[in-house]
Amino acid sequence: MQPNIMKSAMQNGLIMGVIFSINFLLSASKITTLMLSTYFLAIGIVVILYKVSIRFRDVECQGVISYGKSFLYIILIFFYAALISTVVKYIYLRFINPEYLTTMFQETMKMLDSMKFPMSSAEIDQTENMFKPLDFSLIYIWSNVLIGTFVALIMAAFIKKNKSVFEE
Repeated sequence: MQPNIMKSAMQNGLIMGVIFSINFLLSASKITTLMLSTYFLAIGIVVILYKVSIRFRDVECQGVISYGKSFLYIILIFFYAALISTVVKYIYLRFINPEYLTTMFQETMKMLDSMKFPMSSAEIDQTENMFKPLDFSLIYIWSNVLIGTFVALIMAAFIKKNKSVFEE
C-alpha cells in the first residue's frame, strides 16, 4: 500500500487548523485564564502532532518512514493547519472583532514610543498596514509554517524509523 501523504496531511491539517483557530480565539480574549490556557494548548498541539505522525508512519507507511518524509509530512500538516486558521483569523478580525487590530496597533505604537524607538511616518504607515485583517492573517500562514519547520526538524528525528535488518 502506497501512503498518500497529501491526503493524510490535509486531514490532519484540518484537525490541527481547528486547534490553531481555537488557540487564536483564546489568545484574543481578554480573559486571563483563557489567555493562559493557550500555553497548554500549544503543548497539546505538539503532542497531537507527534501522535498523528506516529500513526501515519505505522498505519500508512507500514512502520517505516525516512527523516525526509516525516519532515515533509509535519510541514504539510502545519501548512494546511495554517490555511484553515488563517481563514478563521480573517473572519474574526474582519467581521467579529474589527477593533482588535486597531487596539493592537495602538498598543504596539505605545510600546515603541515608551522605548524611545524612532520611527518615520513611512515606517508607521507600513506598520499600520501590517495590522489590516488580510495582511495580518496572511503573515500568520508563513509564521506558522516557519514554526512548523522548526518543530519538524526536531520531531522528524523521533518519527523516522528505518527498516529492520531482519525484514526483507
